Amino acid sequence: MIHNKTNNGGTMNKKKSIIITLVILAVVVVALGVWACTRTSQPQAAAVKTTTLEKTNLQRTVSTNGTVESTYVEQISNMTGIPVWDIDVSVGEWVEKGDRLCRLYDEKSDTWERVEATTSGTVTAINAQNGAPANGVLFTIEDTNSLRVVTNIKEADVGTVQPGMKVSIKTDATGDKEYTGTVQSIAPTAVRQSSASGTGATAAASTGSQNPEFEARVSIDSDISGLLIGMKARLNIIVEERNGVYSVPFDVLTTNANNESCVLVAADPKDGVYTVKEVPVTTGTETDFAIEISGDQLTDGMQIITDIDKVKAGDSVTLQQNGDSVTAQADTAQGDTNAQ
Repeated sequence: MIHNKTNNGGTMNKKKSIIITLVILAVVVVALGVWACTRTSQPQAAAVKTTTLEKTNLQRTVSTNGTVESTYVEQISNMTGIPVWDIDVSVGEWVEKGDRLCRLYDEKSDTWERVEATTSGTVTAINAQNGAPANGVLFTIEDTNSLRVVTNIKEADVGTVQPGMKVSIKTDATGDKEYTGTVQSIAPTAVRQSSASGTGATAAASTGSQNPEFEARVSIDSDISGLLIGMKARLNIIVEERNGVYSVPFDVLTTNANNESCVLVAADPKDGVYTVKEVPVTTGTETDFAIEISGDQLTDGMQIITDIDKVKAGDSVTLQQNGDSVTAQADTAQGDTNAQ
C-alpha cells in the first residue's frame, strides 16, 4: 500500500510540472504577440533630406547684357573734299598725337595736306579711301587701355540700380574670369527702341516705347587683360548685399499655428533618430534662389529639413543617407532679380 501511494504522488508532481510549463509557455506566447502587435503598430521614422545651416554672403543682383567700349573715342574728320592720298596707318595700329594718318593731294593747286592724329591711341576704324574726296570722318582712334561697359537698364530696375553700385562682369571670350566694375552713370531719358540691344542713342521721343530702357555706363575697375572693344558682356549689378547671414531655399519655409514663418529642424538625435521641431524665423533679403532668415534659436550646423511635406512637428525622423554622408543641398547665395 505504501508503494502505491508513492507512485501516485510522483504522478501528481509530473502533472503539476507539465501544467506549470504550459502556463509559462502560454504567457510567453501572449507576451510575444503583444510585443509584436505593439511594434508593428508604432509608426516608422521617416527618412528626410536636410541642408546644414551655415552663415554665408547673400547678394541680390540685377542682370543685364552690355558691350565693351573705350572710355575715349576720337574721330578725325576732314571736309575739304580734297582726294585722299597715301594712307599711312592700319586698323589696330597704335599712334601718337601728331602722327600722320594720311595725306590729301589737291591736284589743282599741286599742294599736299597732312591729316594728323589729334590724340594718342589705337586706330579702330578707317573710312578714308585712296583717291576718294575727304568728306567726313576719316579715322577713329580709341584708348584701348581704358575700357568700360555700356548697357541698358530696364524701366522696372532703373529705380533700384544706382551709380556707385558694384558690378560683376563676364564675357564668353574670357570664360570664368570675373572682372569687377562700378555703375558710373544712368541716362535720364530712355534709349530708342531700335537701339535697345546696343549702346543706344538717347531720345526723349522714346517715351512712348512699350519697353523703355535707360543707358548705363559701367567702369571696369580690375585688370582688363583679355577684353577687347566690341565684346559682349554679362553683368550682375549688386543692388543689395548681406554678409555673414543665414539663408535657406524658399521652399523650406513654412508657418506654425500662430502664422509665424518657421523652419522644420531635425533635433535631439538619439540612436540616429531625430525629433522634428518648429523654429520661428524672421525673413530678410530675398534672391531668386534663397531668402535670409534670422532668429534666436538658429545655430550653425542645424539640420534644416527640406522635404517639409513629409513630416510635421513632433515626428520622429532619420536623416536620408546619400552614399556615406547625410544629404545636404547647396544653397545659391547670389540671385538675379532680372535678366535681359
